[in-house]
Amino acid sequence: MFSRKLILAVSILALAFSSSFARNILEKKIFYVNNVNKTGVAKFWVIYLGGFDVNLTRKIPGEGDVPVQAKVNLQLISSGYVEGNGYGTKGKVDCLPTLLFVNNGEERRIVLDSIDYIYDFGRKVQLKTGESGDLVLDIEGNKVSSRKFIMREYKLTNYYGEEILKEGSQETAIVAIALSQDGLAKAQKAQAVLDANTEQK
Repeated sequence: MFSRKLILAVSILALAFSSSFARNILEKKIFYVNNVNKTGVAKFWVIYLGGFDVNLTRKIPGEGDVPVQAKVNLQLISSGYVEGNGYGTKGKVDCLPTLLFVNNGEERRIVLDSIDYIYDFGRKVQLKTGESGDLVLDIEGNKVSSRKFIMREYKLTNYYGEEILKEGSQETAIVAIALSQDGLAKAQKAQAVLDANTEQK
């Protein structure tokens, strides 16, 4: 049904579809607030998290497990996972980073559905359990924080009898997202407290 591939053009922070992507963007409603305090709702979306230099291990034919230095671009997809792609010393690199909840030196893997809201441009998170902490991206042992939080929304459109996803918005710098409207209100309050504390320093 969805037969488009996501390509990230970092130089202009643009997201576009090509013909080889296969059913990656599925519906997940989120509520968001952007960097000019405008709120909205998105169902099909991709959030660019930044580019990262990482050290990976890849199995190379005839060489076995080989260390690979790479630059990967990460995006959080409405299907519920983080996708990474880029290039390294052995060519094209793809990876599926995981989300980590970090608090007081302890960390554990989490999934999107366990999250109440994310704020601070993708760096802070509150879980549905009420726990708050840092949101960390684990790229096969390379643990990083979001550098960008830029969303592109897509719309489901009927095209000659086939439903396809088409770009529905320009890139938008997002401050916070939540899985419910109540969660977004809490995210905005948490962000206001964080901003106030930052101004006092």
